[in-house]
Amino acid sequence: MGTTASLGHSGSTRQVSTFCALCVSRCGATATVRDGTLVALEPAPDHPTGHALCVKGKAAPELVYHRDRVLHPLKRTNPKGAPDPGWQRISWDEALDTIAERLTTLARESGPECVAFGTASPSTSAMSDSVDWVTRLRRAFGSPNLCGYMESCGWGRYLAPTYTYGMPVPGAFVPDLEQAGCILYWGYNPSISRLAHATSTVAAVARGARLVVVDPRRAGLAGKAHHWLRVRPGTDATLALSLTHVMIEQGWFGLRKAVA
Repeated sequence: MGTTASLGHSGSTRQVSTFCALCVSRCGATATVRDGTLVALEPAPDHPTGHALCVKGKAAPELVYHRDRVLHPLKRTNPKGAPDPGWQRISWDEALDTIAERLTTLARESGPECVAFGTASPSTSAMSDSVDWVTRLRRAFGSPNLCGYMESCGWGRYLAPTYTYGMPVPGAFVPDLEQAGCILYWGYNPSISRLAHATSTVAAVARGARLVVVDPRRAGLAGKAHHWLRVRPGTDATLALSLTHVMIEQGWFGLRKAVA
């Protein structure tokens, strides 16, 4: 809900509780709206993920009102590769009808498998709230092909627990940083990519949790770590095997879980 407040400017100014949708962190935020115009996006400390906003979130007004922002469907009228694409504004109905017609034609002539759907990374873009719908559309259409990119830290952060436990952490589940006694970040810098994890980690360290960071650079939370392991690029596997050797040698693992 929004509350009207006077901030020393003429006109009506409201503070609106919201969240930033520009990445999967979905940080809680407070939007300042003046005369119907978004003028600022700031943290919302009373929200679980609103203790801080990154520069991308703070730049929300610039993104919303940027002169190059596309606000309507555009149709190319010149061939691909032409110096001027000849963009022409069309209605949403025409855009949706054109896309539907081309997709159904491709499916009829070559099968739905000939179409690949593409998406930006849900971790670092506004696709975090839309990727499930793209997946449903792709499946309903009948295509098995989905192309997407993933940031460097996402491969380990998302895929390693998926292959180990069956679900991504963080992803489908959020790590219990508030209760953790030891936190290990390996090639992951939440100060840049997920501020909610960074602020929760700082709070955990303040209450006594131990922090270990594996990163060639002393970036982000590495500067606050109790142990910063400065691996040479490309030697992560060596460190992982060394840790595995010590765990086996000392018996620091559950045999039943390891065998399973």
